[in-house]
Amino acid sequence: MPRGRRLVNALAVLAGAGVLAGMPIGAHAQADGARVRSLIRDLKSRDYDTANGALDRLSTMTHPRPEIVAGLIEALRTGEWNRCGGDMRDGIARTLGEWGAKGAVAPLLQLVKSGKPIEHECSQ
Repeated sequence: MPRGRRLVNALAVLAGAGVLAGMPIGAHAQADGARVRSLIRDLKSRDYDTANGALDRLSTMTHPRPEIVAGLIEALRTGEWNRCGGDMRDGIARTLGEWGAKGAVAPLLQLVKSGKPIEHECSQ
């Protein structure tokens, strides 16, 4: 594992334990859960920039992963963005795949069958 990645992982562990924030673990978990819910709400925004920013932040989180996976699957099923919808679906699918989210297999197959674009649509 590259040194930078190990550092990020170590910081994530410390943050998860409440060490970096200086708050009790329970309070940190509640704040983290509220942040996740806010990001999932942003992920479902019709505005691509808002949704993509939320996806970027969610894809780096590890706790609470089940809530994040459920939010990503819901966005994959129902998300409609004002532009770059294929990019959003591709990013969500890649995140779920990288996490090995087995519960996402059926929704991903449904997405492919739906005919909705899942490939890169926007030039960036």
